[in-house]
Amino acid sequence: MNRLLRRVLLLLVFGFLLSACGPRGRLQWRHEAGNAVVAIPAIGADGTIYVGTHDSFLYALMPEGKVKWSYETGNWVHGAAAIAPDGTIYVPAYDSKLYAFSPDGDLLWTFKTDRKIESSPAIGEDGSIYFGADDDYFYALNPDGSLKWKQNLSGIVVSCAAIASDGTIYVGSEDDNLYAFDQDGNMLWRFDADGPVYSSPAIGADGTIYVGSSDYSLYAINPDGTEKWHYETEAEVYSSPAIGLDGSIYVGSMDNHLYAINTDGSLNWRFDTRDWVISSPAVGADGTIYFGSYNENFYALSPEGETLWKYKTDKYITGSPVLTMDGMLYVGSDDNFLYAFKTDSPGQAVTSWPGMRSDLQNTGRVQE
Repeated sequence: MNRLLRRVLLLLVFGFLLSACGPRGRLQWRHEAGNAVVAIPAIGADGTIYVGTHDSFLYALMPEGKVKWSYETGNWVHGAAAIAPDGTIYVPAYDSKLYAFSPDGDLLWTFKTDRKIESSPAIGEDGSIYFGADDDYFYALNPDGSLKWKQNLSGIVVSCAAIASDGTIYVGSEDDNLYAFDQDGNMLWRFDADGPVYSSPAIGADGTIYVGSSDYSLYAINPDGTEKWHYETEAEVYSSPAIGLDGSIYVGSMDNHLYAINTDGSLNWRFDTRDWVISSPAVGADGTIYFGSYNENFYALSPEGETLWKYKTDKYITGSPVLTMDGMLYVGSDDNFLYAFKTDSPGQAVTSWPGMRSDLQNTGRVQE
């Protein structure tokens, strides 16, 4: 072997070793369901992972990926489970029911709506449960499953509610509006976007509400319901925003990009995946941004928008990740698997809204 060829080979090996030692996601396990895994997992106090799938089951998985228990609902579980402080797990399903389970998997009660439930429940400080359904209603339930109040929003409610520090509840509707309600069900205001609001709102540290719309825009709305600014992408924004360490707002668009928007509404950067980004991002404590794409890849980006690593699943990813304090990341794919990665992020970012449902229990409450 001549000297030049040996030098080239050494450089290739050295480059491989450098890339292998860099930040990356290490697949620990994957759990196979009978159909697509779209819902963002909820994490219990003991590390149990609760996730619903399109095979109609809610799964309770141990941290090592083994099934602890499962329960078959009457149809797809598309929305995320949410966990109350007492450990009760609330789960929406396409059979038009919201289910309540004990941590051991015992069914406590169900609440029936008139059409399927696509949205994920939010849990107030007082234990109230808030969620929307395809019957056009937004519901508030007591912890025992009885109806507290409901409001007709004149369109299906896919958007998941977000709860501010003062208890105000924000939720979007297909009727082009973002609504604000107080805890008694009184409408405080509604903000008219120019398209259906399927995206779920995020809340900034200063109370600003960020939400996407089918009119291609990400909106920043003041707590009094007035527009602060909006940024127009090139297609519908179904993704839900997350807030980074420096206040940047990260959100995906059907124009194939993940966007990083500054707090003044200007573009910082955008990352091209060459396919839809419906998945909502999660932000790690080191600033890493995690999200999936319709191109079947799951990405980890630096705060500057550079690829740190990516992992290819066997089908598109529309679900959103959750990141635990020990650096474990869980995300589902339409290839029927829930994936568990070990990351270099020491937990989720300490921001007001680091991921789609704000905290590990998916309560939908702003972090203070």
